[in-house]
Amino acid sequence: MHKKYTILIIDDKSENLHYLNNILKSYDYNIRATTDPSFALTSSQSYPPDLILLDIKMPNIDGFEVCKLFKKDEKLKSIPIIFISAIDDVEIKVKAFEQGGVDYITKPFKKEEVIARIKTQLKIFQNNQMILNLVEQQDFFLKKIIHEMNTPLSVISLNVDNLERELGPKEQFEAIKASSKSLSSIYNDLYYLTKKENIQKHIKAINLVNFLSSRIIFFDEIAKTKNIIIDLEIDSEFEVFMDEYELERVVDNTISNAIKYSFENTTLTISLREYFLEIINEGIKIEDTSLVFEKYYQEKVKNIGLGLGLNIVKSICDSYKIEVEIESNEYTTFRYIFPKNLINKES
Repeated sequence: MHKKYTILIIDDKSENLHYLNNILKSYDYNIRATTDPSFALTSSQSYPPDLILLDIKMPNIDGFEVCKLFKKDEKLKSIPIIFISAIDDVEIKVKAFEQGGVDYITKPFKKEEVIARIKTQLKIFQNNQMILNLVEQQDFFLKKIIHEMNTPLSVISLNVDNLERELGPKEQFEAIKASSKSLSSIYNDLYYLTKKENIQKHIKAINLVNFLSSRIIFFDEIAKTKNIIIDLEIDSEFEVFMDEYELERVVDNTISNAIKYSFENTTLTISLREYFLEIINEGIKIEDTSLVFEKYYQEKVKNIGLGLGLNIVKSICDSYKIEVEIESNEYTTFRYIFPKNLINKES
């Protein structure tokens, strides 16, 4: 069903309101017009319009201030505002866009121009609303996936461990556990993405040697599927002040990525040196290291994974001001340089 858009016109001169109303009345729009900006704001909070035509030069409060009031309101801030003015000045036009206006129409009005600009902005607004709706649906879908993944993963892990205790170690059990851990890593990424705005951080001193040792144990089965050895080299031992879950996302996603792109029968080296951590693998060269942290990015030569892990890594590192360096030739190195305020060397 075709939506009938509502256009709000705010202008202190009633003749301008009548003129714009006459221009628009032959089109399928609901028109609301007022000379009172305060009334326009109040009424919009109850009945938001789809687009606003806003005069700049008004006696008690100018259009720029009115625009600010609309943009401060969470319910109204996304409504497109087209400024209308007799002032044909570049600086004023620039200011109009800086204040949040989407377009600028100069008086005297030309019917064809007014209609064309309104139609364009309403189409953009409609597309934006569609995108927001899709994002909301995606968020709901991700939360649903997370909920549905958790129980089966726990059941698989528990039953494999029970079977291994009964029947002894078997190659098939190792493969199941490796696959289960890969799914667990994906689950944790999705969980972090949907919850990161509300997750309460618990900053504490984490001994990196102990922490890295535990993550190597976790990834052992996954590495074995490609006959990869994970080697831990310690040149300097220290604690880092971070949220443990966020540190886990950084380390796990880097190790997981290194295993995915490593050649079989190679060694993945995790090296802890003064103030920085390196994860080095021998495998597929990263052609453009500037792209790897973009969401959904995947190397074309091996289109695997969701392309979310390293994007999460970068966002966490940025929040802690951890510098990230990447080198990729025969070997690929991810280097995380911790700022001194995150480090405690008396561990």
